[in-house]
Amino acid sequence: MPPREADRNDRLERLFLLGPAALAAEIVWLATGGFGCGLTPDSVQFLACAKSLASGGGWVRVEGAPFVEWAPLLPGWLALGTKLGDAPLALARITEALAAAGITWAIGLWTSRAARSRLAGLVAALAVALSLPLLHASAHLWSDAPFLCFALLGVLGLGDARARPAWRTVAIAALWAALAALTRYLGVTLIAAGALALATQRRWKHALGYTFLSLLPLALWLARNAALTGTATGVREPPGATWPMNLSGFLHGAIDPLVPWPWPGAIKLALLGVLAALAWIVLRRESRDEGAGPLALFVFLYGSAVVIVSSIWGSDAVDVRLALPLSVALCAGALLATAKARGRWVRLALLSLVVLWLGRELVHAREVVTLYRQEGVPGFSDRQWTASPTLARLRSHPPRPPFYSNAPEIAWLALERPVRLSPRAHLFYDERSRVDDLDRFVADLGRDSSATLIWFREVDRRSLVPRDSLARRVTLKPIADLPDGTLDEASR
Repeated sequence: MPPREADRNDRLERLFLLGPAALAAEIVWLATGGFGCGLTPDSVQFLACAKSLASGGGWVRVEGAPFVEWAPLLPGWLALGTKLGDAPLALARITEALAAAGITWAIGLWTSRAARSRLAGLVAALAVALSLPLLHASAHLWSDAPFLCFALLGVLGLGDARARPAWRTVAIAALWAALAALTRYLGVTLIAAGALALATQRRWKHALGYTFLSLLPLALWLARNAALTGTATGVREPPGATWPMNLSGFLHGAIDPLVPWPWPGAIKLALLGVLAALAWIVLRRESRDEGAGPLALFVFLYGSAVVIVSSIWGSDAVDVRLALPLSVALCAGALLATAKARGRWVRLALLSLVVLWLGRELVHAREVVTLYRQEGVPGFSDRQWTASPTLARLRSHPPRPPFYSNAPEIAWLALERPVRLSPRAHLFYDERSRVDDLDRFVADLGRDSSATLIWFREVDRRSLVPRDSLARRVTLKPIADLPDGTLDEASR
């Protein structure tokens, strides 16, 4: 029998959206073409774990401790690529570009279905492909873009599961949710959203089955963490920002990059409120048969979890990176509201605004891509750090282990061997909480006889014991004094 008209249209939409998806991948690919993906401390932890896995050393972080603070899928994927002969950084670049394409394709398909408009889906996909938040997250070796790709595919799967009740559709939705949770721990918010979405239809068996299937892989990983370290997700320090700061950061991180005009922050947040209200009205209208509800529920639960967790555990204030799901959802919500607006002139006015915004974002995206290609994506792989004399010295003449550094992740990039953090004076965000790292450091030197201290001048971690204070407790014998750092042999 020929396919139903709805299925035929859905297939056409899927093919139609490959264009914006390819554009998103191309933007990320060009942006990372000069120096590769941007690297931050999290990125280097993924690389260190991948290298350890590929060499048979197990799940180990930069310092040599068990890898528990992050979900396992991204480093596992990079390790698999290494085993197959692909360099981790090369595979990371491909992965982030594909993740950007997947996010663009999924949000375009969601918008097309919810608005029942192929044009709305196309424009939403173009808006996401050109948006700065997506480029920022995908140009770095982070788990954020792959996580959101899996999460949006999971949202689409939930829409299918709600529209066509069957264990097959539920299992597919659970698979995407499981992959999202194995990419970032916050994937549990998608699992919760899916369970609630199915429960609201009084499909209790499907809700329980979905929860079990999607949560089982993560539960096994967390049990492994607890068995190794006594904690499921690592020891967390006190927070560095209050919940009002994190809530403000989450909202501003989502809306500020999407409004490319120098308007006051209060006006941008007011615009966010209007867009959210319009999108919510349309979501409520469409949720019965189009699966629109799971996206709103996921973004709400995700945002709440980000603000709460960041206000309880030690982390930087929430920024554009963590606000990526809300940014993408706002693009979809804006196009959904535009497509459902009543009145020809209203729709024309909104469409004109969208065209103006797309033009501005295209210019901005070209500027950022050019900058990234010339200077590198901000991080440890940009032009400045690539030309680091200290890193060059470590590569050409590696000193003797064990290694300590005020920036272990940067030093690891040159040595690719365990590098421990130099002694702390207090916790990262709480100067009142003193630690005994210095005493342990002195004791370890008595056992190891000596160690290499790698100190980068550009790194300012105020929680660490200053280098001159270390010199008053241990003997620091100079190995090399370089423009951006020093190497010392530390001994008692």
